[in-house]
Amino acid sequence: MLSQLVASGLALGSIYALIALSLVLINKATDVVNFAQGEMAMFGTFICFWLLTKLGLPLILVLIAALPIGALLGIATERIALRPLQAAPQVNALIATIGLWMVFHHGAGWIWGYDPVRFPSLFSPDPVTVLGARIAQNSLGIIAVVAAVAWLLYLFFEHTRLGIAMRAASMNRRAAKLMGINVHGVALAAWGLATAISVVAGFLVAPLTFLDFEMMGAVLLKAFAGAILGGFNSLPGAAIGCLVIGVVENLFAAYISTAFRDTFAFGVIIAVLMFRPQGMFTRAIARKV
Repeated sequence: MLSQLVASGLALGSIYALIALSLVLINKATDVVNFAQGEMAMFGTFICFWLLTKLGLPLILVLIAALPIGALLGIATERIALRPLQAAPQVNALIATIGLWMVFHHGAGWIWGYDPVRFPSLFSPDPVTVLGARIAQNSLGIIAVVAAVAWLLYLFFEHTRLGIAMRAASMNRRAAKLMGINVHGVALAAWGLATAISVVAGFLVAPLTFLDFEMMGAVLLKAFAGAILGGFNSLPGAAIGCLVIGVVENLFAAYISTAFRDTFAFGVIIAVLMFRPQGMFTRAIARKV
């Protein structure tokens, strides 16, 4: 029982981690906290569903197409809604992302309807035996997909010019600009990459909860909790924080109460912000004043 709970918790935490990585990528590149990230993932998943049902494409091909779909959605959002606000106070961009949340949320319902629909899963729900424990293939498959995405991200940031430029801009945009890095292009790339990753998360969530215009609300909240727990300035920290949230949330629901399962993330956010606002896996940055 415990091993099954841990495995399903890691699978949920892996999905939260994809959204958290998206949030941190955009924040590090542009200093914007994108409250619309979950709804953009949902909107992109609906586009994938349209490709699946109307064009009859194979499911694995649609999963591959989810990456460019998400990238184009993120790039268009940055150019249309966020780029004009780059010289405005940061609160303006924050309010804009809340507005985008409403646009994508209600836009999806208006275009595709408000009734939940079934979304096929890449993996079978039947359990398999791993080291004596019965674990659902779906959980193992989700963990494998997220691990592959994380590995590709590592290769991108370590071995490509754009990835290295994004790392430099995230550390110090002014210095990166003086060194000849196109910080506006980096911001555009960050939005495209982050949204591509988040659409993959939506692709994994939809078979678990039905495809619905409200399916990403709780996922976004828990991704925020994991990112804050691990440190909003650290990609690995945010991912680890989300895995912790997924496992502890599952154990809390199984052994204590399911009534407060979704409020658990709120408690984590409040506690971390009160006692260790820089996160558990990052150090506080000293500033000269």
